[in-house]
Amino acid sequence: MRYYVRAEIERFLRAVDVALKRPATVVVIGAGAAALKYRIDDPTTDIDTFNALGADLRRAIEAARRATGLAMPFEQSGVADGPYDFEDRLLRAMPRLARLTVLVPERHDLALMKTVRGDQADFAKLQAIHDRQPFDLSVLLRRYEEEMGHVVIDPRRLRLNLLALVESLFPQAVTLVEKALERPDQRSKLDAFLVSQASLKRPRRSGQRPGPGR
Repeated sequence: MRYYVRAEIERFLRAVDVALKRPATVVVIGAGAAALKYRIDDPTTDIDTFNALGADLRRAIEAARRATGLAMPFEQSGVADGPYDFEDRLLRAMPRLARLTVLVPERHDLALMKTVRGDQADFAKLQAIHDRQPFDLSVLLRRYEEEMGHVVIDPRRLRLNLLALVESLFPQAVTLVEKALERPDQRSKLDAFLVSQASLKRPRRSGQRPGPGR
């Protein structure tokens, strides 16, 4: 099985862009998104997309394979789901491409998409993203509670997968999150914890006033 690194994925997509006859848009998910937008150097076997690929884009992909010598699988994912409004928050990757628009999920949405499957290798990629720019636990929980009800998966399994993700990224909060999800009356303790974490992120204001000439 062939693995592709970020530089190869980018080279391949540049070749697709050159081969396109008209503008096309692709929503890259999974490891491809982690590599292209969040700079995670973790090899992947393919590029998964959320949207279907049109005929012109498929022809450009075949041309890119010939031009680069990279037989990279590039297909719509058969199993992909995420927060209800994630498409409203898509971000652009490789913005210098002329005809190909590459969009990826916002990182919290990507994390919840990975949570549906609950794969440990996926969680390792999310940990790498978290190490570069920490996730906001309150955002993850809000989108989980408000935007994941439509996902076709046993809710108990989805909750366990979420707790596994929280344990990986926020081990100090997993007990509070678990109790809050099981018993709404325990939510106040979790909310207090989230408020304390938010206050730590706020920049401190200097107590000194600018002097003359400042």
